[in-house]
Amino acid sequence: MASPTTTTASNPSSSLIPSTPNPDIVKERKIASFNTSEMTVFIDGSEQETKHRRQMEAFLLKQKLFSTNASNMGAEEEYDFSAKETVQFIRALKARGGMTIMDAVMKGRRVVTNDFLFGVHDLMFVPTIERLGTEEQQAKWAPLGREYKILGTYAQTELGHGTYLPGLETTATYDPSTQEFIVDTPKLTSMKFWPGSLGHTANHCILMANLIIKGQNYGPHAFMLQIRSRDDHRPLAGITLGDIGTKWTHNGHGNGFLRINKVRIPRNQMLMKYAQVSPDGTYSKQGNIKMMYNTMILVRMTILTYAFIGLSKATTIAIRYSAVRRQGALKMGDPEVQILDYQTQQQKLFPGLATAYAFNSVFKRMYAMYENCNSDIQRGDFSSLPELHGLASGLKSFMTYTSHGFIDQCRQSCGGHGFLLSGGLAGISSKFSASITYEGENSVMILQTARYLMKTLSAIQSGGQVIGSASYLASPPQQHSKISSKSDVLNFDLLMQAFEHRAYRLTMAAGQRLAGFVMQGLSQAEALGNSTIDLTKAAEAHLHFFIVASFCAEVNAVHSGLGIKEVLTTLCQLYAVYGMDRNMGDFLQDGYMNGEQAEMVHEQYLNLLAALRPNAVALVDAFDYRDEALHSVLGCYDGNAYERLFADSLSCAKNKTEVHPIYEKYLKPLMKDTQSKL
Repeated sequence: MASPTTTTASNPSSSLIPSTPNPDIVKERKIASFNTSEMTVFIDGSEQETKHRRQMEAFLLKQKLFSTNASNMGAEEEYDFSAKETVQFIRALKARGGMTIMDAVMKGRRVVTNDFLFGVHDLMFVPTIERLGTEEQQAKWAPLGREYKILGTYAQTELGHGTYLPGLETTATYDPSTQEFIVDTPKLTSMKFWPGSLGHTANHCILMANLIIKGQNYGPHAFMLQIRSRDDHRPLAGITLGDIGTKWTHNGHGNGFLRINKVRIPRNQMLMKYAQVSPDGTYSKQGNIKMMYNTMILVRMTILTYAFIGLSKATTIAIRYSAVRRQGALKMGDPEVQILDYQTQQQKLFPGLATAYAFNSVFKRMYAMYENCNSDIQRGDFSSLPELHGLASGLKSFMTYTSHGFIDQCRQSCGGHGFLLSGGLAGISSKFSASITYEGENSVMILQTARYLMKTLSAIQSGGQVIGSASYLASPPQQHSKISSKSDVLNFDLLMQAFEHRAYRLTMAAGQRLAGFVMQGLSQAEALGNSTIDLTKAAEAHLHFFIVASFCAEVNAVHSGLGIKEVLTTLCQLYAVYGMDRNMGDFLQDGYMNGEQAEMVHEQYLNLLAALRPNAVALVDAFDYRDEALHSVLGCYDGNAYERLFADSLSCAKNKTEVHPIYEKYLKPLMKDTQSKL
């Protein structure tokens, strides 16, 4: 694999940095047992995908702004930079031609590391018009959105309500005498709060509001609402909006608040593909209103890709640095040891590396399911939508929690250097942490999976046929593990059987607990409220099984003639065995496994860490990140971490003068005061 380009962002004083790579990093690449280029193609899905991705990344990185790291900017500077970078990107892409903005963002998402100002516009505003608007509404608004002649956001979250849609307080009350909706945020808690681009960027929004007709509440529906003038960008009459304030990170998104005081909009500004209000106020439905879920599924699918990107970047930085960092000698007089050789360091990094590969596999499976579901919907078949919604919601929770934990572990594994912004890991960790709460708080999201599992159990008990990821619930699995030797621990079939058993048992236990509360006289809602911990555990087990099965299936499908199959097998085994070892109590609790088998699992976990060690650097090289995308002095391809650390220190603004201004302002007067007293 060709050495990725190094930019001035990672190389502020090039004279300090050797022209040759660190010898330790060179050695690591020589001992790899596979071809990294073949692995890159596997990760991307095809040679064509790799080619297109690299072309888009090269195009984007030619724009100077995309190689600038905004993580050390102030909030106002970052917002300005985000706007500048986003507009430059759009103009450059229009000049290039041949690809939509959204396609380019998805192809180039690995290098667009700063906030993309129109992310909500492209991912939610325009797609919602296309999915929920009538043909006439699509013809009117979608082209304006695609060409950025109107700038939009998606306003659902309120100051007092987030994930719980039935609790939204924004109203759209129909007035048949004028054929208008009166849109209002009647209380402080009903103001829209948090939508990206709402503060000072968007001039339109898709507004989620409760539809009220003749006093009856029909629940949340989508409305098109103009909030700023297209001429001078001032808020329209009855509209109060602004930025919500400085956040820990992501200050380039322009998150805002919106208060609406009885603003009237025409009847045709309710998106009416699946729900209609006639001129006289008659409400009707057409098709399946569950299509409202489709936009949120698309957003959550996108978050799954970022769970992979964030984790793969972090492991790239931490593993490369661990290969060149030497600390401690095993014997007096011996060379110091690469910290990647320490078992404790391998435990910090290698399960996260295996998880990144597993998450890449599950995303590819989920994307195929999403495409198939959309094809079914076009034919009027919505039967696959509940499973897709349940999986996308739960995986958003499972994958973001897991990735964030490993990302921060990567930061910690680099010691004090990992705390520097120039190291790259602190920025990845802080930015990615937002994914745990945005677009659905994780505890709520994983309970969507649990609800799907409970509905599946109910369907099975009613004699229905179940297909898909939860079909294993239709019949009891093996009651005892067939593992009888250490080699059995690595068998894909036996690993999947173990995770299937765990998911089945915990789902059944949660279902029985739920049913028990109902039999005691509790309502369904009360029973659910008393069962959420068990339901969450069942959902996590189901999702864990789904990921293990997806990873095993993809590895099994790799042609045995390719050199990557053996190391992929090791990665898949490590992902599953680590998960078993960490959650061994679940496998021991009902006697599925015994103490001897548990010891075999732990022994193989340690063996797999050692087996992966020679290929660790090559495996992160295969992620194919250019230095410009990593923004890390620790994780550059050439391994010259110390030189880059020092060069970056020299470029620090505090070092512009040998004597900092604080000396004359504060230190000198203090010392003079002290001397006069002496």
